[in-house]
Amino acid sequence: MAFAKMPFRVLLSAAKLFILHHWALPSLILTSLSVSALNVQILAPGFVNTPMPSTITLCGPAFATGTEYLNSVYSPTLNFTYFYVYDLSYGNCSSFTDETLHMVSQWMYQVRDPNSLTVIVSPSCTYEPYLSQIAAQWNILLITSTQSDITIRDKHLAPTWISTNIYPAQHYGDAMLNLIQANNWTSVYVVEEDGPLQFYGLVGPPVKRTFEANGVQLVYLKYDGRKVPLNFTTLLIEFNARSRVMFFFGPAESLRILLIQAYSRKMTTSEYVYVAAISFIYKRYGVFTWNKGDKDDLIVRMAYRSVLLFTAIDLSQDRSANLTSFTARWRDLYLSDPFYRNQNLRDDPPTPFLAATEAGLEMLGQVLDEAITGVSSIDIWDGADLASAFWGRTFNTTTGRVSLDKYGDRLPFTSMSYYDGTQFVVFARSRFDSGSFQWENIRAVDWHGSPNFPPNEPYCGYGGDHLRCTEKDESERRTTEIAAVSVAAVAVCVIILAACLTYHRWHHNRGLHTQWFVLDPAFLGKKTKSRRSDSLSSLNSAARPFDNTFIP
Repeated sequence: MAFAKMPFRVLLSAAKLFILHHWALPSLILTSLSVSALNVQILAPGFVNTPMPSTITLCGPAFATGTEYLNSVYSPTLNFTYFYVYDLSYGNCSSFTDETLHMVSQWMYQVRDPNSLTVIVSPSCTYEPYLSQIAAQWNILLITSTQSDITIRDKHLAPTWISTNIYPAQHYGDAMLNLIQANNWTSVYVVEEDGPLQFYGLVGPPVKRTFEANGVQLVYLKYDGRKVPLNFTTLLIEFNARSRVMFFFGPAESLRILLIQAYSRKMTTSEYVYVAAISFIYKRYGVFTWNKGDKDDLIVRMAYRSVLLFTAIDLSQDRSANLTSFTARWRDLYLSDPFYRNQNLRDDPPTPFLAATEAGLEMLGQVLDEAITGVSSIDIWDGADLASAFWGRTFNTTTGRVSLDKYGDRLPFTSMSYYDGTQFVVFARSRFDSGSFQWENIRAVDWHGSPNFPPNEPYCGYGGDHLRCTEKDESERRTTEIAAVSVAAVAVCVIILAACLTYHRWHHNRGLHTQWFVLDPAFLGKKTKSRRSDSLSSLNSAARPFDNTFIP
């Protein structure tokens, strides 16, 4: 109430002074107007009892640098302050989600200044739909910087919600669908790990829904990642019988175990594709690398040639990002303020989330300044109208360029990589045509020496018994049998003919040898020579063709 009465008291004092110094009135009026700055209260509910990068502790430095920036740029017209709302008694994100509405409502009734503009800015922790409900009831603007939800597209349910979240939360299914359609994969195997990393539970279900809605044949398996040791034998046997393309939504260590077991079954050749996923490069999320320093390193390195890596947040594809100076400032705040619970820098700064929080605050300042200076005609006290000023716009911030779609949801920077034997190489990045997700190829792939990925089904089928091969084999078998029979028949005929000829010659020669003594009657006539001489002469002439060495 004090803020509301301030302009009246200032003008009353100015009127009194006018009597004494009427010439000073113009300057006093200007002074009174400058005093009535718009106070903006930024409510920042969040979770603190975990090292998750989306907590207000690890994202907290961005609230400090963001409000510092806003006050330096827009003072004295606008004055920004922020308030954390949290409860140390809650041990996990899920339990805190249940209590979110109560804590925010309590703050709104007990702490909120009704004469100030209230805006909720939160990194959230899966409770963004709940925040959206309460923001809609109070008709105040809600900005989430690390999470989003399909609800944001329904402006009846979420009229005041916008998001600078850089996760492709609304595009996981489209991203994977585009990949399989580009490679003509019609049947896939999808595996999701139910474990401590929440990211994979957010990716798997929308991918499953999108595949089913578009007629993709799939097997969807969800396993408990807390059970050790992990044994993927049954999974690999079934996968080998159903597809050659697996979407594996699990952490790096689980993928390593899978690849080692797949290698032992000869299932990491060029014929197989394993699509893995990571939210962004962050030590706590695990590192997708073969180099662990154990006996399986060489196996995993070779197996990685069959892996594609989907990176949900890839700031390397954002050419406008400039975070070097901010990263140093955020580190200093971790070291100096115990509230952030990272004074030993055990956790790396979650740069994408910090940048998204900073950007959200700066975008808020731009929109409010436009309204106050008359550039836009929106009603800043109407949360829904204020939110509409963000829809379908691109903002230039100190952390980079931020583009929101027509629902107020951020367009992400996403990439797909293949392993070249040394490192993962980005070959495609996200692109949005009329708001729909598309992959933009930026270089050719090297898939085991080929520029193409394999089909999801081998030519002769998963068991080698596809009709296209069995019919061909049967035809070839019959042709071979006919040819063999023909050759055999010809061979038999040749053998019979040769036998006949041999027998005929043998029989003829035998007859000559057995009848060599038969005399020709023509030689038996009377001669003047002695009978003995003629007889001997005849015998010699008859025997000579058979034995030239014969001597009577």
